[in-house]
Amino acid sequence: MQMRPPKRSWFPSLLAAPLLAAALPVAAGSFGDPIAGQRLFVEKGCVRCHAVRGAGGRLGPDLGRKMRPSSYYEIASTMWNQSPAMAGKMDEYHMARPVFEGQELSDLISFLYFLNYFDEPGDPEAGRLMFREKGCSSCHEVGGEGGGAGPPLDTIPRGTSPLRIASSLWNHGPAMISAIEDLGMAVPTFEETEILDLFAYIRSAGQRHSVRRFQSSGDPERGEELFDAKGCAACHGIFAADPDLLGPDLGRMELRGSVTQIAGRMWNHWPEMARSMEEVGMSVPEFGEDELLDLFAYIYTARYQGEAGDPEDGRALFAAKGCAVCHGADGGGGLGPPLRDRLPGSTPEAVLQAMWNHAPGMSAVLADQNLSWGRLDAAELADLLAFLSAGW
Repeated sequence: MQMRPPKRSWFPSLLAAPLLAAALPVAAGSFGDPIAGQRLFVEKGCVRCHAVRGAGGRLGPDLGRKMRPSSYYEIASTMWNQSPAMAGKMDEYHMARPVFEGQELSDLISFLYFLNYFDEPGDPEAGRLMFREKGCSSCHEVGGEGGGAGPPLDTIPRGTSPLRIASSLWNHGPAMISAIEDLGMAVPTFEETEILDLFAYIRSAGQRHSVRRFQSSGDPERGEELFDAKGCAACHGIFAADPDLLGPDLGRMELRGSVTQIAGRMWNHWPEMARSMEEVGMSVPEFGEDELLDLFAYIYTARYQGEAGDPEDGRALFAAKGCAVCHGADGGGGLGPPLRDRLPGSTPEAVLQAMWNHAPGMSAVLADQNLSWGRLDAAELADLLAFLSAGW
């Protein structure tokens, strides 16, 4: 049975997605405008093939659940590599291939990146089981069940954000880990959505309040200040040039998912971090009510732009990926248009948009010449765009 694109009646549900329910942790224009990108996702027809957490088409993957991008370049390279397949599917269903103007492609990519900033609802029942399996019930009580060594966890308001719970978890880390180790238990760690499920259970058992408090999405500028003030910068960088950092570079390490999931991974490394801080005489930082939220807003936005490309590596890729076959080794053109007089001085984002808009013509020429599509991973695309925007 052949699948069909979704009807137009599906489209408004995307515009009611959680992205519009809270202020984003990024000013419009500084990374592309994700709100404008959300509108373009509908207007350019992306939603006819792709869903966002169930709202939209089924021809392609659900981008709110399948995609966990780590940077702008990862999303851009995925779009580029899938361009021939997407074009074929659009031809099959008689859909127009989207063309982008101005900074529209940057806006769309910004929307796709920040889709996963916000948490999906966790599963309270899975969290209830995990509460026991992870050993939390040995010390904490929820709903009349559990131990009394630690404070009960069902006294928090139900509207408390997951990241505020994570902040409390971090602040109590020294005492908790010491108590867990004294009991001969393993310190619990969290993978995938486990921390979201656990927090969903804790919140579901929390106290009802008549006033619902607005939940900020974090202030990345304040988070950058906290990154220094709390001592994070003493051990970590974000795409830092210094190779001798005490801890991993937070731009280059594997961090995917929502901010709360990233906070869960931070908890997983807590014992190791605590030992390292003790060795160098640092005190463990504590975070106020919204400070952890601000800190992770900074980390999340700082990772968006990815690591800057290397123009010289891009020059080598221009030859290795076959770009020079059509555009000339010196960029003077041939089967394809000249590039050396058109692209230098452009931003990498503008170069990518030009590549996307010209992809159908490029694909046709490659087919005529029996040449394959030049696939690029995120780092390669960053290098190639750096070269093309810098010039020959």
